[in-house]
Amino acid sequence: MAKFANLRHHLGMTLYGKPLRRKPRIGIYGGQFDPIHYGHLLCAHWTRMTEKLDKVLFVTCGESPNDKPDSLAANDRHDMVVAATANNSFFEASRSDIRQRGTSYMINTVQGVMEEYGEDIEISVMISSEYLNPDHKYFLPKWVGADQLFAIKQLRFLVFPREGITVKQIQAWAKLIPDARIKALDAPSPPLSSTMIRQWVAQGRSIWYTTPWNVQQIIMKKGHYLKAGQTPYKQEAPALADVKRVGIYPGAFDPINYGDLLRAERARGEHKLDRVVFVTSGSPPNNRKITDSAEHRHDMVVAATAENPGFDAWRNDIDSGKVSYTLQTVQEARRRYGKDVELFVLLRSDYLDPAHPFYLSKWMGAQELFKECKFIAFPNDWNQIEQTKQWAKRIANANIEVVYAPSQPVSGDVIRGLIAEGKSTLYCLPQDVHNLIVKAGLYGADQPAAHKGR
Repeated sequence: MAKFANLRHHLGMTLYGKPLRRKPRIGIYGGQFDPIHYGHLLCAHWTRMTEKLDKVLFVTCGESPNDKPDSLAANDRHDMVVAATANNSFFEASRSDIRQRGTSYMINTVQGVMEEYGEDIEISVMISSEYLNPDHKYFLPKWVGADQLFAIKQLRFLVFPREGITVKQIQAWAKLIPDARIKALDAPSPPLSSTMIRQWVAQGRSIWYTTPWNVQQIIMKKGHYLKAGQTPYKQEAPALADVKRVGIYPGAFDPINYGDLLRAERARGEHKLDRVVFVTSGSPPNNRKITDSAEHRHDMVVAATAENPGFDAWRNDIDSGKVSYTLQTVQEARRRYGKDVELFVLLRSDYLDPAHPFYLSKWMGAQELFKECKFIAFPNDWNQIEQTKQWAKRIANANIEVVYAPSQPVSGDVIRGLIAEGKSTLYCLPQDVHNLIVKAGLYGADQPAAHKGR
């Protein structure tokens, strides 16, 4: 028997302040969540917004059918899910699979949700694209109870792309499963993985900006994913006088987001940088229109980088009152840190593309810049690594290292659009950055609730 006597009234009043007049729309996102990360959260959040779901249940798998003997205990994984979803009123951490005991199958999950919420609901099972690939070991029609799932009239599958799979490919695969109601989603899917996070922890690396801070604290306190005798990662920045390697990250940061932060943190760890300096462009040569917003953009950079001891925020480009050129910033860094410090400029791989209008070789004072610093280039996607390396080799006199950081696939343009439409920016940028946007009314922001899942 469903525990809610009137689910439409309960959900409506809880979430919207008035009863629902339609069937409640419940999303089910099942998984190991070992650990849960921003990829899970952003995909679920985006799907909830676009499909107008009233609730997304993150159902922690009890015993996986996918042969994962080294997984953390279900209760430990679920604790992280609880922490990660606590600040979103539309998300709920569900123990449905754990309570049922035994191997977790989606048919049991769905039946458990219907027992709890009743049958007067619309169910959306959220899965990633690999399960529609007929060559995959766990191809959807091979799931235990697949025929029963397909027979539930109020159930559909929402499929988001992963690892280069396009919406068009998902739609083609969906035709191979005519009995299932499938919708392909054009949802941003960060190339993060739980496996990657576990490996980084075991390697003593930082996992900042890959999963919420409270999840990181659980991992650290409980020693999850550490090798025997290993101590948790702790980031400590050397004193200013001891700084030997500095990363310079110039950009418009309009606004700064988790993608920017994760790229910088990855570069810091890979190249053992003592500092990464975020330099807000005052009047960038490729976008003079944003000059007037320089102060607001810099405030957001300060807020976003404040908690990281390895990050700093500079405003020298703004204070110069001139067009922002990287050479000037590098020269300023040389003055501040001394002639013996090793300098690295962080940049996106786009600038290594000979077809780009602001190709690196064409930057103001490029040859002098190449003598002063090295470069760390970030491919936009994992499948662009080799292309980026080839581009790097073609730029004479420039010392360029290619570092792949699994970044946020939500651009500044998209974030500005979300804010202008009054939509949520959760999992795209830090809460403090959002607060500054709302206070200043940037990008058409006019409602504080926009960051709360509304």
